[in-house]
Amino acid sequence: MKEFVKNLTRDYTDLLLKHFHHLHSHPELSFEEYETSAYIKEQLTSLGIRLQDGIRGTSAVGILESSVPGPVIAFRADMDALPIQEETELPYKSVNPGVMHACGHDSHAAALLAFAALLAGHRELVKGTVKFIFQCAEEKLPGGAKGLCEDGVMDDVDAVYGLHCSANMAMGEIVSNIGADSACIGVYEVTVQGKGGHGSAPQNAVNPVPVACLVASAINQILAEKASPLEKAVLTVSYIRGGEYPNIIPSEVTLGGNLRTFSNDLTDSLLKHLNKICEGICGAYGCTCQVTTAIGYPSTINTEAETLLVRRAAEDMGYAWKTEEPGLGGEDFSYYLLKKPGTFFHVGMADPDLVDQAAPHHNCKFELDQRGLAIALELELAVYLKAVADC
Repeated sequence: MKEFVKNLTRDYTDLLLKHFHHLHSHPELSFEEYETSAYIKEQLTSLGIRLQDGIRGTSAVGILESSVPGPVIAFRADMDALPIQEETELPYKSVNPGVMHACGHDSHAAALLAFAALLAGHRELVKGTVKFIFQCAEEKLPGGAKGLCEDGVMDDVDAVYGLHCSANMAMGEIVSNIGADSACIGVYEVTVQGKGGHGSAPQNAVNPVPVACLVASAINQILAEKASPLEKAVLTVSYIRGGEYPNIIPSEVTLGGNLRTFSNDLTDSLLKHLNKICEGICGAYGCTCQVTTAIGYPSTINTEAETLLVRRAAEDMGYAWKTEEPGLGGEDFSYYLLKKPGTFFHVGMADPDLVDQAAPHHNCKFELDQRGLAIALELELAVYLKAVADC
């Protein structure tokens, strides 16, 4: 497996870097990836890969079919950039002012394009169907994955895989977790409505300011009362707005924040409890309230069989597979995993000697070690070969 994969992917290294340099130089924001989408569609059709019809927006899905029976395996790459002015010295740095690939989505798309070219050139390796999902807008709610699932992209899929580069992990390190890999994100906003009046006569008004403060304090207690201490969760009051002058009691105050857990059910339960608390406190003090809640991205829950398959592929290729405590960031790959089995894994793309000096993701100096791109391509092929062999 190791030598076969390395020898085969080596022939596609130049193409991989070509795609990466082009995509990095021409970043586009979420839901605005028009040139990126056109570039990807052009590359796929030139390979004889059919584009799936009925895909909304700027996402693109390529379909490669074989006459040999087999599963439908999907691979996903996101492709949007961030509103950041690039401050690297890369010769292929962004040519679009104020927009930068500062999270490595260009590397994901480049690797998947090279993988598509490899399988299109070696159709003897294909069994069943391969779907190449190039997804828009991972960085911006409601995310591109949700729309693709609504468009039926996952309906015929048997398993789905996605990778994420990491500039904070050394090349050769692969991380994947059975179970939760990212947090479920909930957001809320509470508008406390009272009765405005003159600051000299509070008895003629219903002041929403102290009531909003009580609401904020109560929200900070919800996790202690309604979540197990063994659950990992964050519930934050992030802002409060209301009133402008010392002699004017405002008629309303708005506050809000976010909730992050590793359980979609817990997030839903906590937001419902938040609503009840706000209504109770406001009613007790003669105010009313309007509570708005929403789920950003669900938690990414990796399935066991597919995660262990990635582990076997990584170890067969000689890479160091490990698990890590997941962070409370969000990832819309979660929507695919609500539909079908799969796993989301992380590939180290930092020089092992410079890991501690690497700029973090979403930073203006974010930079990947290009040598890590070859590892991403190798893993996609190794994972695919194991997936079809297991069926």
